[in-house]
Amino acid sequence: MKHSVILLLVVLIFISGPSLSHAAKGGIQYTASVGIGAGFPLKPEAFKDHWDPSFGLLLDVGAGKSLVELSVSFDYNFFLSDTQDPQDANLLALFANIKIKPISKTSVRPYILLGGGYFRYWIVDLDLYDNSLGYGGGAGVELEMNDEQRLFIEVKNIFGRTRETNDDRANTEYVPVRLGLTFVF
Repeated sequence: MKHSVILLLVVLIFISGPSLSHAAKGGIQYTASVGIGAGFPLKPEAFKDHWDPSFGLLLDVGAGKSLVELSVSFDYNFFLSDTQDPQDANLLALFANIKIKPISKTSVRPYILLGGGYFRYWIVDLDLYDNSLGYGGGAGVELEMNDEQRLFIEVKNIFGRTRETNDDRANTEYVPVRLGLTFVF
């Protein structure tokens, strides 16, 4: 999966053209994004084996100038259990992020992002929860529709430092995929 994301980013950079920008047209741009999609469980093994891919929601607000944007994101996933017991898992990542956009003069803009912050894992029916530090990274691409709106698709790999509560001592890891709309102010 990681190699596919890197390959997609490289292809998009070549398709978009060699128009690297050294400065933005104006001052600070403010953005608000909303996205929906799915999440895919990776680790620990019990999480991967007993929960199906999820429904997910992303809310993100940010400010950027030139090729860098700082944002705060609320990323929520709801995983349905594939067992008889109703043990649906919830994952919440409230992260501070940095997006780096190497291409800004075209209507197709790939980016990479890194983030970290608060991570919460909980299963309501078992009264099981874990609040911990989370971190992750990923890549995406924005397609400019007009000066105020952009479509985006984004793939991340998120880790929650939950090894203390997992039997196999692995951190919780999943891959959220989001499709959404960004509003530029």
